[in-house]
Amino acid sequence: MGERQVAVGDLMPGLYVVALDRPWLGTPFLFQGFSIEGEPELRELRRLCRHVFIDEARSRGDALRQLDAGESSATPGDANEDAPSSPDRGDVAAAFGIAAYPEFQRFWPLVRVARDARDRGRRVVDRILEDARLGHSIDADAARSVVRELVTVISENASASLWLTNLRQRDEYTANHCLNVCVLAIAFGRHLGLGREELEALGLGGLLHDVGKMRTPEAILKKPGVLSKAEREIIRRHPDEGVELLSREGGMPKAVLEMVRLHHERVNGKGYPLGLTGDVIPRPVLVVGICDVYDAMTSDRAYQEGIPPDRVLRLLFERADQDFGQELTEAFIRCLGIYPAGSLVELDDGSLAVVVSASPEARLHPVVMLVRHPDGRLYDRRVMLNLAELARDNTRETRNIRHVVNPGAHDIDVAAVLAADIAAH
Repeated sequence: MGERQVAVGDLMPGLYVVALDRPWLGTPFLFQGFSIEGEPELRELRRLCRHVFIDEARSRGDALRQLDAGESSATPGDANEDAPSSPDRGDVAAAFGIAAYPEFQRFWPLVRVARDARDRGRRVVDRILEDARLGHSIDADAARSVVRELVTVISENASASLWLTNLRQRDEYTANHCLNVCVLAIAFGRHLGLGREELEALGLGGLLHDVGKMRTPEAILKKPGVLSKAEREIIRRHPDEGVELLSREGGMPKAVLEMVRLHHERVNGKGYPLGLTGDVIPRPVLVVGICDVYDAMTSDRAYQEGIPPDRVLRLLFERADQDFGQELTEAFIRCLGIYPAGSLVELDDGSLAVVVSASPEARLHPVVMLVRHPDGRLYDRRVMLNLAELARDNTRETRNIRHVVNPGAHDIDVAAVLAADIAAH
């Protein structure tokens, strides 16, 4: 079994695509090699290509047998092409239903619940970080209470909580970062199918992972240039200092202390403080680690601009073998989607929109909020598009994402847009 050229009209779920008849760059496919999961991928492949190459060894046996028997999937123009294949809409359906032009007000009750939980969490995080800075004991019970509430909220609706991780402020980086890593870790753990107890441990590890940085001089934390060797040594102490702070009162779970101490370990052995490799690193540690890196790289700091989410995911994918492992990295990307919440995208008509959420079976067609007309005018009221539903409805004009754009290049502050909407509701 090897590679095989297949016309796009003959493709079906279960086949593993390894090459296109055009360069990967400029397509919406993040992985250079992926398994076709359903209609969204099939629709994009038909739109972009005439044929692709599949890897027979990595394709499902039943899909190969159907291919050999000539039982192809629906071809372009077929009336059944846009029928969804057993979608599991989850919390996206609760928020937006199946409307092509969903009412934004349907999303706000979910956002308010997530916002209130986040606000309570933020107050606790601020107090914990201040206590750590002053050398006082950490209120572990308050941290556990925050995490339990966030697990409940995120389990019921992850989309709103993930959307709110874009509320970033340069001058409040550490507190927002701790809260964001907590939310991301819980959402990722939920995606991995973990139980409530494991999710609470992940959330607690994410919330407290950087508490030791309160012992690091602010001048080092906010230094815009390259750190000296001595400064690097100082900042590398924060995992152990965090464990020391959290161990004073006792009772902190061993798994949480591991996440705090080891979240900078990498599978290639080049992390710190122990230089652990591969499977020796506990999986929850890697979960918190990848959430930490993602949020840090996408955040604006006092001394640098954040990197667009889609580019960070590509960088994580390129370094998967060195940092967090291929399997976990790909799972993280599937969890957030090719277009993560908060991404600024340009649609094929030239309009700009912010990604609000996406369901797993429609990761190429998320729900977006329009912010700028094709002619450059700002929208004076919020208009939302469910790109997946537009694609399924043959009676409407389909809208596709052309590419992700840098908000700074278009003078759009996604966090400010989000904050203004929250203030208005």
